[in-house]
Amino acid sequence: MKRILVIKLGALGDFFMTQQAFRAIRLHHVADHITLMTIPNLVELATSSGVFDAVIVDRRARSLLGYWQIAQGLRRAHFDFVYDLQGNRRTAWYWRLLWPNRPCWSGPVAGCSHPRPPRPANQSRTEWLRVQLQALGVKVPSTLDVAWLKADISKWKLPMRMALLVAGGSAHRPGKRWPVAHYARVAEMLVARGITPVLIGTTIDAVVTREIQTRVPATLDLSDQTSVAALASLARMACGALGNDTGPMHVVAATGCPSVVLFSNESDPHFVAPTGPCVEWLQRGSLSALGPDEVMQVIDRCWRW
Repeated sequence: MKRILVIKLGALGDFFMTQQAFRAIRLHHVADHITLMTIPNLVELATSSGVFDAVIVDRRARSLLGYWQIAQGLRRAHFDFVYDLQGNRRTAWYWRLLWPNRPCWSGPVAGCSHPRPPRPANQSRTEWLRVQLQALGVKVPSTLDVAWLKADISKWKLPMRMALLVAGGSAHRPGKRWPVAHYARVAEMLVARGITPVLIGTTIDAVVTREIQTRVPATLDLSDQTSVAALASLARMACGALGNDTGPMHVVAATGCPSVVLFSNESDPHFVAPTGPCVEWLQRGSLSALGPDEVMQVIDRCWRW
């Protein structure tokens, strides 16, 4: 039995864009022991996925000493093969610090045993990982399966017709947020059609969701109340979802919920747009230039009414 390490340190959206790669590695190493190294707030999610035999934490220390301590832990674990699906300067340092007894390593690290090719223009992160794994004989499924991600949401007594609005996002990236007034206008149009808008977000999004609910009292504000599993279950019920370029939209899209995602020039949708069977995205240099009527036209085309 081989000891396999998979490294993925990104945030929630990155984790979901890597789901197909995770499953492919599990199927390829069905008899081997697979460990995932990830960040603390993804440990529970990674464990519940059923893909990994063990999960270890990288707290992403910002010093060479921190890198060295992680590398020493990897050295003691005696991994036979490492799938570096993060592929950044940090993980490159881990590889360097494992000298002279480095394991076989797949990733974008100069000098490693299985270097990942550069990403072509307009290729998504998911496809880039597919290329990396297929070069190793690992067959990546074309569809995303998150059936394992579910929770009891009966406590909210949800209406039969509802839609998700994910109006928040990273507090330090305000340019990635569509204006609150535009979300409120879309909410009004949905209510007029007999659909209840359900507001999704974290603690930092509460100001935004409260403002939308103040403008449109018929909305249901579930900000800071939904686990990732609960969000997935809500998405399976919804007519569709509208949101900014933020982690929860990756969860929603992965379930198959028709999703419309809004991008500014602060990120590249060709690379980081959510993965799912029904995802549409719109991009403007500044999201304030994108009007509610234009967004509703896309919603009318792709949501399940």
